Amino acid sequence: MRTQRRSILVFACVLALLGSPGGCTHAPPTLSPAGTAAFHALQVGRTLDIVRDVANDANQQTPKLVSNATLLKIVTWHEAAVRTIVAVPSGWRPTVLAGLDQLQREIPAAEWSRIAIYVALLKTVIAEVP
Repeated sequence: MRTQRRSILVFACVLALLGSPGGCTHAPPTLSPAGTAAFHALQVGRTLDIVRDVANDANQQTPKLVSNATLLKIVTWHEAAVRTIVAVPSGWRPTVLAGLDQLQREIPAAEWSRIAIYVALLKTVIAEVP
């Protein structure tokens, strides 16, 4: 129950930030195109971290809500997504989303349901990146 409350609180806070004037949808107008791309990449990276951290927290519960094998897959996906964003600043979106779809196919449905709301948040943040 505590994990669920925490999950709801984190999700609500992130949604509030996304909808606020200072949220992540608009980069400061003074940034160069490269700076704007880096700004958006940072916002996506922070949301990637949320997915990974929630999976890690679920793995630390007793009993485990996410298995060690699933956590390893999520961490590996996270690292690959971050490397992709850094390597291809203007074209990372299709690769990251494809990796996310593949991750969902590899994780048992019961464990996926533990992170599904955060994945939905990640997809929303990615969709908001111009």
